[in-house]
Amino acid sequence: MSAPATPPARRGEPARATTVAGAVADAEVPGWAGGVMLALRWATLLVEVSAMVALGTLAGGVLLGLGPALRAGGVVTRRMTAGPTPWRTFWRTWRDGFRRTNALFAPFWVVAALLWCDAAALGLLDGPGRAVLQAGLLVVGAWATVVLACWPVVVARYARGAAETWRLLLLLPLLGPATSLAVLVVAVVTLVVSWALPLLAVLAAPGFWLWATGRLAADRLDRIDAQVTGGASTAR
Repeated sequence: MSAPATPPARRGEPARATTVAGAVADAEVPGWAGGVMLALRWATLLVEVSAMVALGTLAGGVLLGLGPALRAGGVVTRRMTAGPTPWRTFWRTWRDGFRRTNALFAPFWVVAALLWCDAAALGLLDGPGRAVLQAGLLVVGAWATVVLACWPVVVARYARGAAETWRLLLLLPLLGPATSLAVLVVAVVTLVVSWALPLLAVLAAPGFWLWATGRLAADRLDRIDAQVTGGASTAR
């Protein structure tokens, strides 16, 4: 007897294999056991991504390795359980566009150096000057955190020059306030968990950060692209 035909997917409905429920249903072990296996695979991949980012950073001597490692880790986390060869995907992405990736990541090193110098100067000040500098550091630090969270997605998604890429990155916190707040919440949760459970931070924090913030940034960019495409269609 032939197997029953699979009903066609509805318009706008994601493919069955791309959803968590579909992945569980299509797993070798059905039911709750398949869900547990998928969750374990997801957790294992977070640890693997953290190891990939660490190795990729060291492979580039830290200064030239962190940017490509974050970009490649972001690509892997967007595929997660759907990617059959995450390590191969990581290193292929790490090598591709190595110079461009480092050129686009260089401003972060400048900002990090400035923030470090300002933090050192904070201990030498007192009174209103200290309060003003502290407030400025908090604002710049929060803005830089959101930009850093969006950076891997933007660099992997668009083939733009440095000026256009950073113009978009600097405006993204304003274009998506709710997304920016969610990214900061993820950052706080990651820091708190890392402080309470240092071993878990070493094993999974970088992978979790890239996965969680990558999903938030990709969703925001999808909506921006849809608005731009809709506006262009209306203008015609």
